[in-house]
Amino acid sequence: EYCRRLARTMADDELQEVRDNFCVGNFQKALQLCESTQPSNDIAQNELNATLARCCLSIPIFDRLKAMQNSDCPGQQASAMMAVILKSKNEANRTANKDRLVALANQSHDVSCALLAAIAMAMDGSWSDAVQLMKGHPTVEMQALRVFLCLSCNQIGLAEKALAEMAGGNDDSAAFRLASAAVKLATGDSGEAYLMYCDLCSQFPLKEGDSENGSVLLQTGKAVANMQRGMYAEAVEDLMRAYAMAPNDADVLVNLCACSTHLGKNDEFQQYYAKLEQTNPSHPYIAKTQSINTAFTRFKASLTA
Repeated sequence: EYCRRLARTMADDELQEVRDNFCVGNFQKALQLCESTQPSNDIAQNELNATLARCCLSIPIFDRLKAMQNSDCPGQQASAMMAVILKSKNEANRTANKDRLVALANQSHDVSCALLAAIAMAMDGSWSDAVQLMKGHPTVEMQALRVFLCLSCNQIGLAEKALAEMAGGNDDSAAFRLASAAVKLATGDSGEAYLMYCDLCSQFPLKEGDSENGSVLLQTGKAVANMQRGMYAEAVEDLMRAYAMAPNDADVLVNLCACSTHLGKNDEFQQYYAKLEQTNPSHPYIAKTQSINTAFTRFKASLTA
């Protein structure tokens, strides 16, 4: 009954602007909306409080998250735990907070807890457990996460099926449109994906009246679509707008490395690769390239042995 009530509540438009701005990566605006919106019922208030915490997690604002560790709102507690999972250098601390997060999601049946717990599970490669946890929460945002997880596993057919199941629920929502754009990229329709990202930039600009520039998320999406079309110079323009806002963002730096390679700009590649290595030393791209270098070094050594 709780899930049905929650699904009905989230289907209305009361918090749609908050959700949409959060989903497209306009975290500062979403935070402001969370602080200024007066919800009409307790369920909406709970979602609003949880979204505010997720904004603090995404910006990030760790002082506010720390104060939410003992919050009465499960979604705020979950965001505080997720901050530890993402930022702590202590493996035991990260594992303990992940276990607490999953337990909280199962005990509270809170949609924000379940969403963050599913993400934490996916980060560890527990894809099936993540999907299973999500099944009890039929919201558009949770369904969109299912699409993204399928794509992360390179299960394009399952992603298309999950997107089809989403259709008709709230097709104007940013979550549905982002999921649609991601599936378009995965299936090779990069032109349509680019237009979708442009539409989202126009509807949800970072600054009023500036429809050309969207959030880091949307600019990166536009860039990937341009890269798929072989338009690397245009992709760099999109990425540089994102880089100006988030110079340490791993997705931005990886794609700048890729564009620099395709454009034959080795100096730029070295610049962005060094930045990525400095700010995200455990990133899979760094690990992969370093393993290749190690393999060549060993092979070279074997020739002179």
